[in-house]
Amino acid sequence: MLKDAISKARKTLKETQQTHSIESAAAVEQVYADIKNLNTFINNEVDQIESDRNLKDRDRSNERRKIFEQAARKLELLKEKRTKSALIEQLETKLADESGTEDESVLKFLREREVRDRLYGMPTDQILSHFGKSLFDGSNRLLLDAILNAPSGFEMLSEDTIQKLKEIRTQILKPEIAAELDTTRRLNHSIEQIFWLVKKELDSMRRKELPTSFTPKNKI
Repeated sequence: MLKDAISKARKTLKETQQTHSIESAAAVEQVYADIKNLNTFINNEVDQIESDRNLKDRDRSNERRKIFEQAARKLELLKEKRTKSALIEQLETKLADESGTEDESVLKFLREREVRDRLYGMPTDQILSHFGKSLFDGSNRLLLDAILNAPSGFEMLSEDTIQKLKEIRTQILKPEIAAELDTTRRLNHSIEQIFWLVKKELDSMRRKELPTSFTPKNKI
């Protein structure tokens, strides 16, 4: 019954096996197996309902709806177990931790202060116009550090821009963690898409079993 979700999971698994690590492929394979098992559960339960001659049509429909609702609860448990939100948070914390990554030499401090003195009084738009490219691609590390290490109350750029630049600097300092985080985010997105399709199909099947009086009607 979960035709679209199983098809999506199979396609995602194939793509992951070709482009990602063995661990990533294994994670998607688990999700694929989960969805197939959930589909088997639904089919078996529905078959039993259909074969029960003691049930009237309305009763049979109610029982099918209960099965789809039970499957939806199982789906929520699978989502909690299989999504990578906790791992993403751990990697984000590691990436944001700047302890032990900066050179605290006096020379570096003086060079950064000299850069800030040259930029003093320059509007934000002008700074970004002149130096935006080298800031956001991380190629001008001295300028990047000078701006990010400005004393509190003397920030040269907006809070949002500062946050983006901090992410760029930590990616430069910790490329392996940054790469793992990017891969995990993309993998998690794929897994969430699969679960979204399962929920969509379950909701559709459940709605079909609702009594006519509860079924939304199109306005004329």
